[in-house]
Amino acid sequence: MSMSGGRFDYTSIIIRFLFSLFFVLAAYNPSGVSYFHWMLRAGELPLKILVGLVLLGVYAILVISTWRLIGLFGISLVAAACASAGWLLWELGVVDLGSVSALFTSILVMIAVVFTAGISYSGVHTRLTGIHHIESK
Repeated sequence: MSMSGGRFDYTSIIIRFLFSLFFVLAAYNPSGVSYFHWMLRAGELPLKILVGLVLLGVYAILVISTWRLIGLFGISLVAAACASAGWLLWELGVVDLGSVSALFTSILVMIAVVFTAGISYSGVHTRLTGIHHIESK
C-alpha cells in the first residue's frame, strides 16, 4: 500500500526516496546549507532546537523502521549495491568522485537509498507476495 492508502507502485518508492533524501541532506550536506551549518551560526536558538528535535524524530523513525524491516543484512546488501552502482558510474565517467564534496554527497545519497529500501520494503514485499506485514510485540 502507498502512503495514501492506495496501491503501492514506483511512485510510492520515488516519494519515499525524495522524503529520505530531503531529511538526509537537511541534516548535513557539503554545500554549507544544512541544519549542521545553521547551528554553527549565532542566534535563533529556540527555533534551532525545535527544528533539531523534528529532524531527530524523523531520523528515529527512518532508522528504526529500516532496522526492523530489512535488518543488518538488508542494510548491508543495499549499501553494497549502492557502492557498486557508484563505482560503475565512476568507471563510466558519469560521476566524478575525485572531490571530497562529491564523494560525501554520494555517501549521503546512499544513506537515503538505504532508508528508502527500509521504509519501502513492506510495500514491495506485499506487492510481490501478497503477504501483509503486521508488527506484533
